[in-house]
Amino acid sequence: MTDFAGNISRFRGSLSLSRAAFAEPLGASADKIKHIESGQQRADHEILAALRTVYGVDLNALLTGDIGDDPATIDDPSFVTVPKFTVSASAGNGGSFVAEPLEVSYYAFNLQWIKRRGLDPSQLHIVTVKGDSMEPTLQHGDLILVDRAQAAPSDGSTYVVRIWDELVVKHIQRISQSTISLISANKVYPPREVDLVEGNNSDFEIIGRVVASMHEW
Repeated sequence: MTDFAGNISRFRGSLSLSRAAFAEPLGASADKIKHIESGQQRADHEILAALRTVYGVDLNALLTGDIGDDPATIDDPSFVTVPKFTVSASAGNGGSFVAEPLEVSYYAFNLQWIKRRGLDPSQLHIVTVKGDSMEPTLQHGDLILVDRAQAAPSDGSTYVVRIWDELVVKHIQRISQSTISLISANKVYPPREVDLVEGNNSDFEIIGRVVASMHEW
């Protein structure tokens, strides 16, 4: 085990997290963390960036081993917790939306990372992408951070929207004042026009804008 690998293992242990619990908000698998900690695999740029974003890790401290005796935890005021819901956002065929989703876990995000993006932690939640219609931008199993405060459609942005009882994640293009087009990144899926009719919330609703994603490599 290299010093760097040992430092990651020690940091995870200081948080009292299993490999699976530590890995999930990083968009990685427990096996990948195991291989990194054992020195069998190098931590790639995506993992290093996620360590800094999710856990607020000083990467230089990880290299030197100077991570301190009291590393940050989810109770640290420099972190905020964001709930992950049991529902999934379909990016292809299928995927249902539960009207009252259950919160299954909380992920810790560095507060400064949240503030730099002008986000309100109370309006954020995480859902899982299902399907292939947003590939290569988003892939099946990706975790997306959704800001419910940004529910007004804006050209070129990506949103989670509800159509009847289905959640979908799509790019939005405004066609007119009252019409938008839901566009997939995967060109196999044709655009879908939606009329923004006042009082039509039972049929269609913009849940929020996708502001970040976490991908397992």
